[in-house]
Amino acid sequence: MKVLAICGSPRKGNTEFMLNKVLESAENVEKELILLRNLDIKPCTGCDICYNEGKPCPIEDDMKQLYEKLLKADIIIFGSPNYFKNVSGLMKNFIDRTNAIVEPPRLKDKKAAIVCVGGQDLNNTQFCENVLREFIDDHKMVLIGSVIAKAEGPKEIKESTAIINELEKLGKKLVK
Repeated sequence: MKVLAICGSPRKGNTEFMLNKVLESAENVEKELILLRNLDIKPCTGCDICYNEGKPCPIEDDMKQLYEKLLKADIIIFGSPNYFKNVSGLMKNFIDRTNAIVEPPRLKDKKAAIVCVGGQDLNNTQFCENVLREFIDDHKMVLIGSVIAKAEGPKEIKESTAIINELEKLGKKLVK
């Protein structure tokens, strides 16, 4: 079984920590953490060659390798900080570029999970979570669970045993 975690944070901080906690708890599986900030993923141009004509995305960048990883994974965890009641720009760019594999739904029936963290009230971070829920639904994936958290400092989650416990539970639940 292969678990892939996609981190949409532009810096090393709470989102990456949360994803690593989920991965650590998912035992006896192959695991990989993808940091979108380290990849060259250009914006979708809306040409719809992939969607309307069924042809591969014509954009030459790191997304081509990421498509392969997404298709080979059994479980995918999506993580993003909350920016203005939405996912980060990195994550939104990634979401837009998956248009090439949404119809037919090539991620269909894969297990999925979400982690989101923001400095505002949890009500605001739920908007970020909802974007990822819709994305997972559009791809016909099976949402297993999510963990959202409030943290203002870059290392605040590391001090929250309650959130760490939730992340560990999610990791175990994903590989059941």
